[in-house]
Amino acid sequence: MTLADITHVAVLAAIAEFDRVGRTEFLRSTGFGRSRSYYLWHNGQLYDSKAIAGYTHGDEHGHLARVS
Repeated sequence: MTLADITHVAVLAAIAEFDRVGRTEFLRSTGFGRSRSYYLWHNGQLYDSKAIAGYTHGDEHGHLARVS
């Protein structure tokens, strides 16, 4: 998986799920920790970038990706 495999639609779906369940539950359910350095900025809010990328891969390909 590369970042080029992630679609805009999938990122928006991941953001919607993050907002729906909250940060703690989103990170718990995806197995990712809190971001330390890199975040996704969308509509004035910060999102954990690796968790969003991993979720989008799982949403599109059926399994979460571990992004390093």
